[in-house]
Order: sequence, then structure tokens, then C-alpha cells
Amino acid sequence: MKLYRINKLTGPGGAVVKKKDVLAASDRDAVQRAADSEDCPVCDVLKDGQTVGSVT
Repeated sequence: MKLYRINKLTGPGGAVVKKKDVLAASDRDAVQRAADSEDCPVCDVLKDGQTVGSVT
């Protein structure tokens, strides 16, 4: 399991509204968890400070 940060954004490329840390087995799993979250209509998923995926 690796630590990922999900940043909820105001819009694509917008400001960060909320941050959430999650544990996931892979980049794909972390992005899927963000997509499944009701709290995340537009989010970036980061691992070690690098963006690994986005939900729009």
C-alpha cells in the first residue's frame, strides 16, 4: 500500500479546496477511489508530490 493525496479542486486547474490522504495499492486504484468519492467532482491524485491522475 502506498500513500496518495487527493486534492479537491474548484475546477480543472483550479485552487485546492480540500485535501485527503488515502492508502491504495496502485495509481489506478487511487484514481478510482477518487472517482468513486461523492466529495470529488474535480480532483487531482498525487503520489510523492507528482500528479498521477485527475478526475474531471
